[in-house]
Amino acid sequence: MKKFVLVIIALLATTVISAQEFRWGPTASVNMSWLRGVGAGVVSSDCYVGFQAGIKAERDCTDIIAKGFYLDGKFLYTLKGASWSGVHNNLGYLELPVNLGYRFNLSDGVSLMAGLGPYVGLGILGKTVTKVDDTKVKTDIFGQALKRFDFGLNYNLGVELWNKWQFFVGFDQGLVNIAKTEPDVVASPKYRLKNIYIGTAFLF
Repeated sequence: MKKFVLVIIALLATTVISAQEFRWGPTASVNMSWLRGVGAGVVSSDCYVGFQAGIKAERDCTDIIAKGFYLDGKFLYTLKGASWSGVHNNLGYLELPVNLGYRFNLSDGVSLMAGLGPYVGLGILGKTVTKVDDTKVKTDIFGQALKRFDFGLNYNLGVELWNKWQFFVGFDQGLVNIAKTEPDVVASPKYRLKNIYIGTAFLF
């Protein structure tokens, strides 16, 4: 299933990047993420402030679907995480979100935008930082307590100015349990990543 999802998203991303008429440019956002506990007695984390940065490509889909529709893809490094009292999880992912969106022109230089679609993430840098007295102890978390693979849905709303500068807010809804579970433990904790982001992109 994971391989199938990756293939579909890779094909969508290739469509965005290989199209003859497309726009691209840098993008960056501020993240506010947390781990939501699933199940009785599993405690959700507090909010963790991180960031994401990378490249965005956008393809107009007027010729494929209808006027106003577009397809966009991003390749991001994103820092998400979770915080508990005295414990912080720093989770660095390579992410690929692909969205189908619609743009409504308010005037020649102002447009409203909305999009949704799937995302996949691969954890590459993950540390748990625990404060013991006045000492911080760091331990690896990916492959130990959390799985590296993440998959979910992405939603965003925004505005575009002068057909180049975009400002947006969005929400990532993780759909898979990223906690490593023991097969012989029935009540293993389950966690899903949630993320709210506020960002910008400049497209050429």
